[in-house]
Amino acid sequence: MDIIRLTQITDLHLGVDEEATLGGVPTLASFEAVLQAVTDQGRDNDRLLLTGDLAADCQPGAYQLLNKVLSAHGKEALWLPGNHDDAQLMADNLVDFPAQATLDLGLWGVLTLDTSQPNQSGGHISNEQLQAVEQGLAKLANKFVLVAMHHTPVPVNCAWLDQQQIDNQQRLYNLLQAHGNVRGVITGHVHQQFDGHWGELPLYSAPSSCVQFKQHSDDFALSDQPPGYRWLDLHGDGSLETGVEFVSNFSLLPNLDCASY
Repeated sequence: MDIIRLTQITDLHLGVDEEATLGGVPTLASFEAVLQAVTDQGRDNDRLLLTGDLAADCQPGAYQLLNKVLSAHGKEALWLPGNHDDAQLMADNLVDFPAQATLDLGLWGVLTLDTSQPNQSGGHISNEQLQAVEQGLAKLANKFVLVAMHHTPVPVNCAWLDQQQIDNQQRLYNLLQAHGNVRGVITGHVHQQFDGHWGELPLYSAPSSCVQFKQHSDDFALSDQPPGYRWLDLHGDGSLETGVEFVSNFSLLPNLDCASY
Protein backbone atom coordinates (compact mmCIF):
# COMPACT_ATOMS: atom_id res chain seq x y z
CA MET A 1 0.00 0.00 0.00
CA ASP A 2 1.41 3.38 -0.99
CA ILE A 3 2.09 5.91 1.75
CA ILE A 4 -0.20 8.95 1.78
CA ARG A 5 2.06 11.97 2.08
CA LEU A 6 0.75 15.26 3.44
CA THR A 7 2.30 18.56 4.48
CA GLN A 8 0.78 20.82 7.11
CA ILE A 9 1.40 24.55 6.72
CA THR A 10 -0.20 26.87 9.21
CA ASP A 11 -0.55 30.46 10.40
CA LEU A 12 0.47 32.12 7.14
CA HIS A 13 -0.91 35.55 8.13
CA LEU A 14 -0.89 36.75 4.55
CA GLY A 15 -1.83 40.31 3.70
CA VAL A 16 -3.27 41.65 0.49
CA ASP A 17 0.14 42.23 -1.12
CA GLU A 18 3.77 41.10 -1.05
CA GLU A 19 4.78 43.82 1.44
CA ALA A 20 2.66 42.59 4.37
CA THR A 21 4.68 41.57 7.43
CA LEU A 22 4.20 39.91 10.79
CA GLY A 23 6.82 40.59 13.46
CA GLY A 24 8.98 42.13 10.78
CA VAL A 25 8.86 39.08 8.49
CA PRO A 26 7.26 39.41 5.03
CA THR A 27 4.65 36.67 5.18
CA LEU A 28 4.34 35.96 1.46
CA ALA A 29 8.11 35.56 1.11
CA SER A 30 8.23 33.23 4.11
CA PHE A 31 5.34 31.14 2.73
CA GLU A 32 7.10 30.87 -0.63
CA ALA A 33 10.26 29.80 1.21
CA VAL A 34 8.31 27.04 2.97
CA LEU A 35 6.88 25.83 -0.33
CA GLN A 36 10.41 25.69 -1.75
CA ALA A 37 11.65 23.79 1.31
CA VAL A 38 8.84 21.24 0.83
CA THR A 39 9.97 20.80 -2.77
CA ASP A 40 13.62 20.49 -1.72
CA GLN A 41 12.62 17.76 0.73
CA GLY A 42 11.18 15.78 -2.17
CA ARG A 43 7.57 16.33 -1.11
CA ASP A 44 6.45 18.62 -3.91
CA ASN A 45 3.48 16.35 -4.69
CA ASP A 46 2.17 16.35 -1.11
CA ARG A 47 -1.38 17.56 -0.56
CA LEU A 48 -1.24 20.62 1.70
CA LEU A 49 -3.25 20.91 4.91
CA LEU A 50 -3.59 24.63 5.70
CA THR A 51 -4.68 24.80 9.32
CA GLY A 52 -5.89 28.34 9.83
CA ASP A 53 -4.89 31.98 10.18
CA LEU A 54 -4.23 32.01 6.45
CA ALA A 55 -4.92 35.75 6.39
CA ALA A 56 -3.66 38.42 8.78
CA ASP A 57 -7.17 39.75 9.34
CA CYS A 58 -9.64 37.90 7.06
CA GLN A 59 -8.99 40.19 4.08
CA PRO A 60 -10.51 38.89 0.82
CA GLY A 61 -7.37 40.03 -1.01
CA ALA A 62 -5.21 37.79 1.17
CA TYR A 63 -7.23 34.73 0.21
CA GLN A 64 -7.11 35.77 -3.44
CA LEU A 65 -3.32 36.04 -3.17
CA LEU A 66 -3.13 32.61 -1.57
CA ASN A 67 -5.34 31.13 -4.26
CA LYS A 68 -3.03 32.60 -6.91
CA VAL A 69 0.14 31.24 -5.28
CA LEU A 70 -1.25 27.75 -4.70
CA SER A 71 -2.57 27.55 -8.25
CA ALA A 72 0.72 28.78 -9.69
CA HIS A 73 2.53 26.00 -7.82
CA GLY A 74 0.00 23.38 -8.95
CA LYS A 75 -0.88 22.42 -5.39
CA GLU A 76 -3.76 20.41 -3.98
CA ALA A 77 -4.82 21.94 -0.69
CA LEU A 78 -7.35 21.46 2.08
CA TRP A 79 -7.97 24.45 4.36
CA LEU A 80 -9.77 25.39 7.53
CA PRO A 81 -10.24 28.71 9.33
CA GLY A 82 -8.44 30.12 12.35
CA ASN A 83 -9.30 33.03 14.59
CA HIS A 84 -7.88 35.53 12.07
CA ASP A 85 -10.01 34.08 9.27
CA ASP A 86 -13.59 34.19 8.03
CA ALA A 87 -14.79 30.87 6.66
CA GLN A 88 -17.27 32.40 4.22
CA LEU A 89 -14.72 34.84 2.82
CA MET A 90 -12.29 31.95 2.46
CA ALA A 91 -14.83 29.92 0.51
CA ASP A 92 -15.67 32.93 -1.68
CA ASN A 93 -12.06 33.72 -2.56
CA LEU A 94 -10.17 30.42 -2.52
CA VAL A 95 -12.03 29.65 -5.71
CA ASP A 96 -9.72 26.87 -6.91
CA PHE A 97 -9.84 25.07 -3.55
CA PRO A 98 -13.44 24.37 -2.50
CA ALA A 99 -14.23 23.97 1.19
CA GLN A 100 -14.24 20.32 2.32
CA ALA A 101 -15.16 19.13 5.80
CA THR A 102 -13.92 15.61 4.99
CA LEU A 103 -11.43 14.21 2.51
CA ASP A 104 -11.45 10.55 1.45
CA LEU A 105 -7.93 9.28 0.78
CA GLY A 106 -8.75 5.58 0.53
CA LEU A 107 -7.82 3.75 3.71
CA TRP A 108 -7.48 7.13 5.40
CA GLY A 109 -9.72 10.15 5.72
CA VAL A 110 -9.11 13.71 6.91
CA LEU A 111 -11.70 15.47 9.05
CA THR A 112 -11.46 19.26 9.38
CA LEU A 113 -13.30 21.47 11.82
CA ASP A 114 -13.66 25.13 12.72
CA THR A 115 -12.58 25.97 16.27
CA SER A 116 -12.79 29.74 15.83
CA GLN A 117 -15.33 32.08 17.37
CA PRO A 118 -16.10 35.68 16.33
CA ASN A 119 -13.84 38.36 17.82
CA GLN A 120 -12.11 35.88 20.14
CA SER A 121 -8.56 34.53 20.14
CA GLY A 122 -9.46 31.35 21.98
CA GLY A 123 -10.97 28.14 20.64
CA HIS A 124 -14.46 26.75 21.02
CA ILE A 125 -16.45 23.94 19.38
CA SER A 126 -19.96 25.11 18.55
CA ASN A 127 -22.94 22.78 18.66
CA GLU A 128 -23.09 23.03 14.86
CA GLN A 129 -19.46 21.93 14.61
CA LEU A 130 -20.04 19.04 16.99
CA GLN A 131 -22.88 17.89 14.75
CA ALA A 132 -20.62 18.28 11.72
CA VAL A 133 -17.96 16.17 13.45
CA GLU A 134 -20.49 13.41 14.09
CA GLN A 135 -21.55 13.51 10.44
CA GLY A 136 -17.94 13.56 9.26
CA LEU A 137 -16.95 10.61 11.40
CA ALA A 138 -19.94 8.68 10.07
CA LYS A 139 -18.86 9.53 6.53
CA LEU A 140 -15.35 8.28 7.30
CA ALA A 141 -16.49 5.10 9.04
CA ASN A 142 -14.11 2.15 8.57
CA LYS A 143 -11.22 4.48 7.69
CA PHE A 144 -8.26 5.63 9.72
CA VAL A 145 -8.83 9.31 10.48
CA LEU A 146 -6.57 12.33 10.80
CA VAL A 147 -8.29 15.31 12.44
CA ALA A 148 -7.19 18.86 11.58
CA MET A 149 -8.20 22.03 13.42
CA HIS A 150 -6.71 25.39 14.36
CA HIS A 151 -6.73 25.65 18.16
CA THR A 152 -5.07 23.16 20.46
CA PRO A 153 -7.18 21.31 23.04
CA VAL A 154 -4.30 20.91 25.53
CA PRO A 155 -1.72 23.19 27.18
CA VAL A 156 1.58 23.61 25.36
CA ASN A 157 3.39 25.01 28.42
CA CYS A 158 3.24 28.56 27.12
CA ALA A 159 1.08 30.41 29.69
CA TRP A 160 -0.45 33.15 27.53
CA LEU A 161 -1.29 30.71 24.73
CA ASP A 162 -2.66 28.11 27.10
CA GLN A 163 -5.46 30.55 27.95
CA GLN A 164 -6.59 30.26 24.30
CA GLN A 165 -6.96 26.48 24.08
CA ILE A 166 -10.36 25.02 23.19
CA ASP A 167 -12.64 25.70 26.16
CA ASN A 168 -15.01 22.74 25.68
CA GLN A 169 -12.56 20.19 24.37
CA GLN A 170 -13.93 17.24 26.36
CA ARG A 171 -17.10 16.97 24.25
CA LEU A 172 -15.00 16.81 21.10
CA TYR A 173 -12.58 14.32 22.62
CA ASN A 174 -15.42 12.00 23.57
CA LEU A 175 -16.70 12.01 19.98
CA LEU A 176 -13.29 11.34 18.45
CA GLN A 177 -12.35 8.67 20.96
CA ALA A 178 -15.67 6.87 20.49
CA HIS A 179 -15.03 6.61 16.74
CA GLY A 180 -12.12 4.28 17.47
CA ASN A 181 -10.13 4.98 14.29
CA VAL A 182 -8.76 8.49 14.93
CA ARG A 183 -5.00 8.09 14.62
CA GLY A 184 -3.87 11.67 15.15
CA VAL A 185 -4.89 15.31 15.59
CA ILE A 186 -3.00 18.26 14.08
CA THR A 187 -3.41 21.90 15.07
CA GLY A 188 -2.01 25.34 14.39
CA HIS A 189 -2.36 28.62 16.34
CA VAL A 190 0.56 28.20 18.75
CA HIS A 191 3.31 29.05 16.20
CA GLN A 192 5.58 26.32 17.56
CA GLN A 193 6.20 22.60 17.38
CA PHE A 194 4.34 20.44 19.87
CA ASP A 195 4.33 16.64 19.98
CA GLY A 196 2.26 15.03 22.69
CA HIS A 197 -1.07 13.43 23.52
CA TRP A 198 -4.63 14.53 24.14
CA GLY A 199 -5.77 11.72 26.37
CA GLU A 200 -5.13 8.66 24.23
CA LEU A 201 -4.96 10.59 20.94
CA PRO A 202 -1.59 11.65 19.47
CA LEU A 203 -1.56 15.44 19.08
CA TYR A 204 0.77 17.56 16.97
CA SER A 205 1.09 21.29 16.43
CA ALA A 206 3.17 22.84 13.68
CA PRO A 207 5.39 25.91 13.51
CA SER A 208 4.12 28.87 11.53
CA SER A 209 5.14 29.57 7.96
CA CYS A 210 6.21 33.05 9.13
CA VAL A 211 7.21 33.76 12.78
CA GLN A 212 7.38 31.49 15.81
CA PHE A 213 6.26 32.22 19.38
CA LYS A 214 8.87 31.67 22.08
CA GLN A 215 8.30 28.36 23.83
CA HIS A 216 7.68 28.13 27.60
CA SER A 217 6.94 31.86 27.77
CA ASP A 218 4.51 33.39 30.28
CA ASP A 219 3.81 36.41 28.06
CA PHE A 220 3.84 37.11 24.33
CA ALA A 221 7.33 36.79 22.87
CA LEU A 222 8.77 35.86 19.50
CA SER A 223 11.42 33.23 18.85
CA ASP A 224 14.32 33.55 16.41
CA GLN A 225 13.36 30.23 14.79
CA PRO A 226 12.77 30.45 11.02
CA PRO A 227 9.57 29.51 9.14
CA GLY A 228 8.60 25.87 9.31
CA TYR A 229 6.10 23.14 8.46
CA ARG A 230 5.12 19.60 9.43
CA TRP A 231 5.17 16.54 7.15
CA LEU A 232 2.98 13.49 7.68
CA ASP A 233 3.20 9.98 6.24
CA LEU A 234 0.01 7.93 6.63
CA HIS A 235 0.54 4.18 6.31
CA GLY A 236 -1.93 1.52 5.24
CA ASP A 237 -1.76 -0.20 8.65
CA GLY A 238 -3.05 2.93 10.40
CA SER A 239 0.33 4.10 11.68
CA LEU A 240 1.40 7.71 11.26
CA GLU A 241 4.88 9.15 10.93
CA THR A 242 5.46 12.88 11.24
CA GLY A 243 8.17 15.45 11.74
CA VAL A 244 8.87 19.17 11.62
CA GLU A 245 11.23 20.99 9.29
CA PHE A 246 12.47 24.57 9.49
CA VAL A 247 13.59 26.57 6.46
CA SER A 248 17.39 26.61 6.51
CA ASN A 249 18.14 29.48 4.13
CA PHE A 250 15.63 32.19 5.09
CA SER A 251 17.56 35.25 6.25
CA LEU A 252 14.70 37.62 7.13
CA LEU A 253 14.64 37.39 10.92
CA PRO A 254 11.75 38.51 13.10
CA ASN A 255 11.85 41.59 15.30
CA LEU A 256 12.23 40.03 18.73
CA ASP A 257 11.20 43.33 20.38
CA CYS A 258 7.73 43.02 18.86
CA ALA A 259 5.22 43.24 21.73
CA SER A 260 2.15 41.77 20.01
CA TYR A 261 0.76 40.57 16.70
